[in-house]
Amino acid sequence: MPETDKYKVVENQNLVITLDDAQQEELKKTIKCGVYKELHKRDILSDAELNSLLERNF
Repeated sequence: MPETDKYKVVENQNLVITLDDAQQEELKKTIKCGVYKELHKRDILSDAELNSLLERNF
């Protein structure tokens, strides 16, 4: 596959993803974790704050 084919942008497509309750909860946790880590990376959260938030959510 040529390199350019890997990164095609899909436009004007209706995409429906269905998740069960467990998958929805796992996705929420994953998103929260990513947000917390990004805030830490930007020096908005301290190490202690990051660790506390991660411990509470996992």
